[in-house]
Amino acid sequence: MKRFFLTACAVAALAGCAGVSDVTKISGTVSTEGIDEVNVIIPELQIDTLVPVSGGKFYLEVPADPTVLGSVAAANYGVEFIPDGTHLQVTLAPESTVTSKAGNRSVQERMNGFKVRTMAIQNDFKSQMEQITADQSLTEEEKSSRLEENYNAVMEEYAAYNKEVLEANKDNILALFAVQNVAVTMEDSQLDSLLNTLSEALQANEFVASLRKSIAVREATAEGKMFTDFTVEDSDGKTVSLSDYVGKGKYVLVDFWASWCGPCKREIPNLKAVYNKYRSKGLEMLSVAVWDEPQATKDTAKAYGVNWKQIINAQRIPTDLYGIEGIPHIILFGPDGTILKRDLRGEAIEAEVAGYLD
Repeated sequence: MKRFFLTACAVAALAGCAGVSDVTKISGTVSTEGIDEVNVIIPELQIDTLVPVSGGKFYLEVPADPTVLGSVAAANYGVEFIPDGTHLQVTLAPESTVTSKAGNRSVQERMNGFKVRTMAIQNDFKSQMEQITADQSLTEEEKSSRLEENYNAVMEEYAAYNKEVLEANKDNILALFAVQNVAVTMEDSQLDSLLNTLSEALQANEFVASLRKSIAVREATAEGKMFTDFTVEDSDGKTVSLSDYVGKGKYVLVDFWASWCGPCKREIPNLKAVYNKYRSKGLEMLSVAVWDEPQATKDTAKAYGVNWKQIINAQRIPTDLYGIEGIPHIILFGPDGTILKRDLRGEAIEAEVAGYLD
């Protein structure tokens, strides 16, 4: 750790104009007495600095780089900031804040606005869902329909807003937050094209690199391609592979899921219905538990009546190989192991299976 020292007189005298430069000035206030230093960390810039606090205030300057995220922390307080080349005002308190007087020139201020708008969308969504759920005049079927309609409408609004943010911030870290929010709603070709529009600095970001890797992985495991095998140590300590079940001459529905995932559990009745209807015609079913605690997987599978084969404790191995970023992710494999359809949900599960087995 490096340690920076500034006298109390220097701290009191420092002032700056709202603007953007190659240096980010950070003036801070700590609301609690007895704190004599704060820790400023910007990993990508290799900064891990202890800054002295004098009279409840601190100050330092760091290189400007709007593509990275830093943090200021002391005691139980902490807040993230973007070193965007403007003069940032940091307040460490029970509700810590970071502001800039540079207005829209400040990426930090744009990030603040982004957080406010995102929270507003989420709160409105929650309120609407609660109102629909509590409406006693609606049947359960009507509630379900309205909940789905509301969800789709909010997601459309959310995606549109994030795309606007991305379009206006292709040279700073705000674009990465927006990309993260819309990536799962886009086709890989669209996502790849979008990533190509980002600045050179963002192109080198680890998150962007991971997205590109996922796109390449999904291309290798796209519909029409042969399955990619994986081997894991199951919860019972036995080695098990996907090839133990897939490519053995039967159609196989594979459900990548987790016990904590609500949408995953809602798909189990659909899977059970399809399995009961088509198992006599040669359909096999396999559940692969990912990102989950083995005992929780077993308990939930038993509670929901999962009566088909399972791979437990697969964790990230299969999701990394198949580029799966959200669950449930249900794949139909052909008798020879060809990937016939990915990301099946609801009624589409039976419709797809029926196309091959009816």
